[in-house]
Amino acid sequence: MEENYNKHLKKIHLKISIILPVYNGEKYLATSIESCLNQSYRNIELIIVNDCSTDNSLQIITQYAEKDSRIRIIDNKKNKKLPASLNIGHRVAKGELITWTSDDNVYEFDALEIMMNEILKKKVDIVYANFFLIDDKGNQVREVNLPRFENIIFGNFVSCCFLYKYEVFKRNIEYKEDLFLAEDYDFWLRALLHSSYSHIEKALYHYRKHPATLTNQIAVNKDKKQLWKKSVAKMYANFFKEISKTNTEEISIFFTQNLTNQKIDFKWIISINNKIKGFKEILKTNANFQDEKSLDKVFLNKLIELMIHDKSSISNFSKSLFIVKQYFFVLDNNAIKTLVKYSFFK
Repeated sequence: MEENYNKHLKKIHLKISIILPVYNGEKYLATSIESCLNQSYRNIELIIVNDCSTDNSLQIITQYAEKDSRIRIIDNKKNKKLPASLNIGHRVAKGELITWTSDDNVYEFDALEIMMNEILKKKVDIVYANFFLIDDKGNQVREVNLPRFENIIFGNFVSCCFLYKYEVFKRNIEYKEDLFLAEDYDFWLRALLHSSYSHIEKALYHYRKHPATLTNQIAVNKDKKQLWKKSVAKMYANFFKEISKTNTEEISIFFTQNLTNQKIDFKWIISINNKIKGFKEILKTNANFQDEKSLDKVFLNKLIELMIHDKSSISNFSKSLFIVKQYFFVLDNNAIKTLVKYSFFK
């Protein structure tokens, strides 16, 4: 029966729009384009948005477009940055299903087909998959297995390989163009309010790690890191206001400081604990967080992590007592061992 169902799904001829924003991506661009065009699922369009590249990117794109009619080129006359280029590509897309990729990354041969079938089979709006981390030469470094979905509130664990219904983009009212460097994570957070997710526990994508990636630039470029921090703060402030409709300033600060690796005083965490609990209860009403125990474990593990890094005057034993009182009902052996270790031996 399962086999017949999968055959039926493959007969459904939905169009998938792949958006590929490009800015000076000549080094890996051809490989990225070919991974899109050579997908096992053929009913695609590849919308390449050239964001005012000054290298040979446009020439490479044009050469491929001359050979494959599924390619559409949009040539920005001004550099508009990633979120604006994504919106430009989405606005002209004809597909019922949408994804976007980068000029240095590569899909597995059957990535789109697997993700499309997952959307249809699970009847969800968004699917995302694990990925392989590769080096600048394309050599596989390791496989990245994403954590449970409940972790999404603490970071972008949808990551880089995904497919979603076009309606998600419409309901989200596009990518936020004022949140450069946090536009993707912001998109997934806002989609929580109206769309359903499913995680495919299989690596379907190759994410290339090299010095020119935006992720690396955030780590090494002081200006980009500062811009990223500002975008994260604005993203969380907007999201918490929308999801709770109450005073969420301290909750927003807590999540921002955590994601941007700022010091968080554990005494302050204790003082805002009721607000954190209130936010957690709001999340539990969301259909994407139906496994309440798993959500509580995510918060438990985060508090333990923050306890370990906290250097304030409050003792680890006192911190551990607080954590146990709050989360005794989801404590597991690993959590207990860690709490004992840092309470008595650190």
